[in-house]
Amino acid sequence: MGALFGVGVAGIILGVLALLGVESTILDSVAVIAFGGALVVSSSAVWQLLTSRSMASRFDGGTSMLRVVASEVATGSSSLQGMAGLAVIVLGILGVSGTHSLGLTLIALIVAGAAIVMTGSTLSGTMIGFMRSSTTTAPTASSRIG
Repeated sequence: MGALFGVGVAGIILGVLALLGVESTILDSVAVIAFGGALVVSSSAVWQLLTSRSMASRFDGGTSMLRVVASEVATGSSSLQGMAGLAVIVLGILGVSGTHSLGLTLIALIVAGAAIVMTGSTLSGTMIGFMRSSTTTAPTASSRIG
């Protein structure tokens, strides 16, 4: 997570420099490469979070099919983020080369944003699942009468 913070700060600095007119085409492409690298690096963290022991313990009482589905969601989400990160890196490298830099940079940002939205919704659902109480209490006879 520290690496993601560093990449975010670097992206802000590169964006401000690009807005000031300092080699904006190259700086935008370099920022895209950094964001793609952050997506690739953080994809394993996404998988670890989604398949952590806390999530497995939450489904202890459930069926094995529920565990399989949770594992498949975790694998798919982290794979999507990793592949999107690689695509963003490639588009950033092509952007640095100078051919259609603006278009490639914008496409890379769209891909990165879409990947973050998709994996972010999975992470949000998982975090909400962590916050919910895993024990439910059945209503007692006195609470039903009163």
